[in-house]
Amino acid sequence: MTDPTHPLYGRRFQVLSISHPPQAPGHVVVAYRDFMRLRLPVLATSLASDPTSPPRTKWTRAALRDLLTLLQECDGPCPDLHEPFGAGSPTP
Repeated sequence: MTDPTHPLYGRRFQVLSISHPPQAPGHVVVAYRDFMRLRLPVLATSLASDPTSPPRTKWTRAALRDLLTLLQECDGPCPDLHEPFGAGSPTP
């Protein structure tokens, strides 16, 4: 599995069959745990017709914009949690 958004990303399976319908993306049937078969989308595997396409990500443009906006609202770096929390804090 080469699609980072797929739950089985990074896993390798024995291919049992591949379908390439003319008007659809197709699927791969793979062996899973020696007793099951999984039907996976070809586009989520290294068997896709365009292996040079960049990997997909779960990050959308809107999500990145939201993250950048949130980071701009922060006052500064996170506090160092290894320092005492205050002058009156007891020492262990």
